[in-house]
Amino acid sequence: MNNNEKSSELAKTKIIKARTSLIQEGRLGIASMIVPLALKEVSESVCSTMATDGKHIFWCEKFVDKCDEKELVFTLVHEALHVTFAHHLRRGKRNPRLWNVACDYCINGELHRSGEYSYWRMPDGALYERNYSGQTAEEIYADLEQKQDSSDDKTQGGNQGESGDDANGEGGKNSTGNEKKEGDDLANANDGNPKDFETAGEIWDAVNDGGKPLSENEKVNAERKLNNHVRLSESVDRACGSGASENIFRGRLKDLDLEIADYLSKIQDWLISVFPNETTWNRPHRNHIWRDTTYRSGNYLPSRKPSAMGGTLAIGWDVSGSTSAYLNGFCAQIQGLIEQCNISKVKVCFCSTICYKNEQGEWWDEFDIASGDKLDLKPRGGGGTELTPIFNLLNDYTDDVADIQGIIIFTDGYFNPIAEDKEPDIPVLWASTDKIPNSWHKTEPNFGEVVHLPKRCLTDY
Repeated sequence: MNNNEKSSELAKTKIIKARTSLIQEGRLGIASMIVPLALKEVSESVCSTMATDGKHIFWCEKFVDKCDEKELVFTLVHEALHVTFAHHLRRGKRNPRLWNVACDYCINGELHRSGEYSYWRMPDGALYERNYSGQTAEEIYADLEQKQDSSDDKTQGGNQGESGDDANGEGGKNSTGNEKKEGDDLANANDGNPKDFETAGEIWDAVNDGGKPLSENEKVNAERKLNNHVRLSESVDRACGSGASENIFRGRLKDLDLEIADYLSKIQDWLISVFPNETTWNRPHRNHIWRDTTYRSGNYLPSRKPSAMGGTLAIGWDVSGSTSAYLNGFCAQIQGLIEQCNISKVKVCFCSTICYKNEQGEWWDEFDIASGDKLDLKPRGGGGTELTPIFNLLNDYTDDVADIQGIIIFTDGYFNPIAEDKEPDIPVLWASTDKIPNSWHKTEPNFGEVVHLPKRCLTDY
């Protein structure tokens, strides 16, 4: 082992020691977020501090050498919280450097609020701004972007998301002519690596095992696993009474739960406005009576009075590529609302540029909720997005349209506006995983209401 290898091993041992100190101090929850991140050394020209892509912690020997244990602990916790808050999955098309700045303000604000200064210390140059404390990375990014001068925006936005050819070097050397480190190639290939960011604790985009950017489905699966991991880590911290890090986990989960509650309440309000809310004791509620025909467990409950239009909800599903990943999450969340509103039947159709029939040759899949059916959707079709066929099917080719009281269109929001003359005689709710208006659908829909369903809230299923 030469001198360079020895110094690298000493630096790696220093990181492991800092990581172990968290376990020794009983910070098991946050430690459980750090330990699975594989350590990968990188050259200083690739990353001068530390970074994570959700799978690895990339580290620079020079940075590790100049940090004491408390500063290393801080940086490791900082990286773990980037992962906890899914920053490696949420950049989208944002500028990588500005996204790193926003994420650092977000994470360091959380750590500053924790107050546990006896366990860690911010390294020199770490980004902290009191005004950003408690804000999400997206909110901070929007503020930073607004403040950024247009000329600076052009300068900084140029090539930051690209992996420059000169960074890779040739053979076994990096751009400085030194020997390559084991993590250099993986780090250089990452589109989220800002290349010119020198603050401790970078956040890069998540990649798959081949080092390629994650597809939409891979992001959904990654966030689903991450949410479960965070819940487990929060439970561990709660059981150990770890204090501040437990509160950070709880804050992350609370934010997620509040987002879910916000849009579910909007959907519930819409359902209540569409379906009758008067009840009658003349006959028992079938959603409950089927579970206990003897009435001995207090399941004899009133049912809603049927309206002249019937009690059926229609759902039109946009089967363009980006929506299928959220199928289970949407069904699990809306099932409870449907039962609460005593909706007796749900009809579902699937559409891309046309509507698709099921194996029985029917346009609609039907679920008898009153008899205990669960929404078990099996999407069909795919490709582009043109949702007009849903309204053609509803208006012209559905025999029992008089029984349908409202329709929810689940979509990614990227579709051509529907003409006003296609508006049905029932209320329409656009449930979109991306905000409307957007770059494709530049205006509000010509009819109906819109509710935004954040993608990360549909993954924990």
